[in-house]
Amino acid sequence: MVKGVKKILLIRYSAIGDVVLATSIIELLRRNYSQSHLSMLLTPITAPIVEENPFLDRIIIHNRNKRFSYLKCIRLLRQEKFDLIASLQGKAGLLAFLTRAKYRVGFHQSLRYRYFYNLRPKKWCPEKHALYRYLNMVELLNLKGEIPEPKIYLTKEEESAAEKVLREKGVSKEDFLVGLNPVSAYPAKEWLLKYYIQLGKELIERYNTKILIFGKGDKRSSAICYQLEIALAKSENVLSLAGKTNLRQLAALAKCCQLFITGDTGPMHIAAAVGTKVLAFFASTDPKRCGPVGKEHIILEDKKMNRMKNISPEKVLEKIDENFGRWLRKE
Repeated sequence: MVKGVKKILLIRYSAIGDVVLATSIIELLRRNYSQSHLSMLLTPITAPIVEENPFLDRIIIHNRNKRFSYLKCIRLLRQEKFDLIASLQGKAGLLAFLTRAKYRVGFHQSLRYRYFYNLRPKKWCPEKHALYRYLNMVELLNLKGEIPEPKIYLTKEEESAAEKVLREKGVSKEDFLVGLNPVSAYPAKEWLLKYYIQLGKELIERYNTKILIFGKGDKRSSAICYQLEIALAKSENVLSLAGKTNLRQLAALAKCCQLFITGDTGPMHIAAAVGTKVLAFFASTDPKRCGPVGKEHIILEDKKMNRMKNISPEKVLEKIDENFGRWLRKE
């Protein structure tokens, strides 16, 4: 462990799933540097993920879309006089270097960025999970203790607000509540919409499942979620929240679900980080490198790169029945 460190800055400002995974490093740094002041550099989009995190002292916002934001960020970070920069962000080497911190931990495959760090791991492990790549980056700090799982901390008020929304829509704590997140920033990560529709109908008919539909508010995502909602609209068991939640509200509502079904997305990691079992679809990405962290999650993979046509709704229902069937039949 590096000695004499009073102020630490952790850099990981994008993307949503990566920032969720970085919460493990926040906790690990705090355990090892209990007397140090720990800050984290984030964007306005990703900052809510670490709000209320008890291991973090300060959130510093890097508003990358504003004019001269980079120069302003450098000036602010220099003023803070950090002793240690731990960068988990690709291509943030120059930013770390310009802070003038004594110790700069990080790694990049490109020589262009690598030598901005003065503490670098000997090797890069692209085949490993993102969380373990983070740990590889900070290995020279010799951090001690077990690796904590990523976690998002919610307030009682946030949890109560989510429960109120569900209660007003007729969802009780005894219901089998499933979240469906059918959209992604990359269509190749999406399970087929017709499969989501078939699955939703089967879940309602077989288990009287209550379904929450999640999704972003952009035009394409809204259209997909609307089609799913309309296809299941004959049932009163469906509530669409697409485009209606921020990240904190999404986390609180996902925590209320018994199961969260999604592709490889930021919401997948958010659901896992609040303790909800995730059933995730993978095709264009590798679950061994970016899957949800935890032993209880269900991974279905189609390596043929054909929009996961080989993962049928029947296969998904089999997995759900394996994991929840006995409990649901008792109900």
